Amino acid sequence: MTPHGTLYGLVLAGGRSSRMGQDKSRLSWFGRPLYQHMVSLLIRAGIGQVLISGSGFSSDDDAVIDDVVPGRGPISGIHAALQRLQDGDRLLVIPVDMPLVPADAIRILGDQQRACCFEGFNLPVMLPVTTELRQAVERSIASDNPKDYALWRLHQLSGGQTLSLPLSMADLFVNANTPEDWRDLVNKEIVQK
Repeated sequence: MTPHGTLYGLVLAGGRSSRMGQDKSRLSWFGRPLYQHMVSLLIRAGIGQVLISGSGFSSDDDAVIDDVVPGRGPISGIHAALQRLQDGDRLLVIPVDMPLVPADAIRILGDQQRACCFEGFNLPVMLPVTTELRQAVERSIASDNPKDYALWRLHQLSGGQTLSLPLSMADLFVNANTPEDWRDLVNKEIVQK
């Protein structure tokens, strides 16, 4: 526990993966499920408390959070995670399908005390847990308008800032939505190794 509360990581692994044709979180990333790679990435970046938002994981695992209000995209996962956190904590949210994001980028966000993301990217994002954040998420999740589930709106309502992304990292902020995207990411990782 720091004076600013606990820093938590949240891996968003509850999407429908409709364009991928299978559960992205279970894709094999060099011998292990993608969600496990993302948890390890957050731990390597210095985040000791990591939660996983999604269904189909072991119900015995305290790190797994089911959506309270499903079907709202990333807002559903953030909303569910906030039920577990205290005001003063910070939540670093990352999607399950960005395996190339460097641990250094996560550290940069993890060092922030304010709501922020990298310029041009809604995720990953740092969200300080405050009453205002809880209220903004509650308003978003209660809405019937899908536009209200947009992360850029939450970022705006949270007074979020943007950080410049180091050029050396820009090509690594890529997610996989289709089998073709996935092949490209795997090939990019092989080339980097």
